[in-house]
Amino acid sequence: MKSVAVIGQGSWGKKIFNSVQNSFSDVQVEMLSSRNFLSSPPKRNFDVIWIAGRPINQARTLEIAQNKSKVVILEKPVGATLQDFSIIEDLLSKDNTKIDLSRPWCFSNTWISVMEKIKSWDLKGASISFDRSGPKSHDEIPPVEDWLPHDIYLASDLIPEFELGAKVNYFKASEDTLEACLDLSDGATLNFNFRETKVRKTQVSISADSGMAFIDFLEKRVQVDGKLIQLKLPDNHDEISRNFLSSINVDNRKTGELLRTQKWMKYLINQRS
Repeated sequence: MKSVAVIGQGSWGKKIFNSVQNSFSDVQVEMLSSRNFLSSPPKRNFDVIWIAGRPINQARTLEIAQNKSKVVILEKPVGATLQDFSIIEDLLSKDNTKIDLSRPWCFSNTWISVMEKIKSWDLKGASISFDRSGPKSHDEIPPVEDWLPHDIYLASDLIPEFELGAKVNYFKASEDTLEACLDLSDGATLNFNFRETKVRKTQVSISADSGMAFIDFLEKRVQVDGKLIQLKLPDNHDEISRNFLSSINVDNRKTGELLRTQKWMKYLINQRS
């Protein structure tokens, strides 16, 4: 029986708790508040700790959790300041560290249904655009920093190690908007367009010589070359429980790359805001 602790009692922490508890018969899950975990760390250890607290507490919680668990899953936003990112980066660089970054969008039926098709394309010179809008959901962090990690993870799913050689073509950011274009070493471009609005939107558009795709996560709709495709149901798991299974075999190298990209983008946002 695996023991799992979810740190954070907000709506997302409760969703994680329910998903893991309902999906696995060999897992025992308990929920702990971030405040209590930080002030009075549990004496016992866990097989997995899933950190889903407030951004301002993530780095401090991780410092304790990585000595209390075999695997730690860290929710975004992974921190509130550049110092938080540096602390987490240092922890990741230690020997035998098993820290994974939560990436639920990458495990959704919507993404799974089209990802392998797109990965079979030649994406050299492709244009990939991420468009998000919606209301602010965290008082502690701007919406653009809340949304950006999701699309960094999706981009990395399509183009592994896209971070290597990426250059900023255009970057403009404020607390409620972000417009950015990254030129990649293979000639592809990544475009990020985020805006705080009342209406929610989460879409990805891909244009390549091999084909075109449009993904609407909120509507759960996927088009390839102008035709709607049927969403796959690969198993009985949801995106959270799939994320859990993947994180048990964490790839620290990939986790480190994704964290460095977020740190770099955080730096750019701070400079341009």
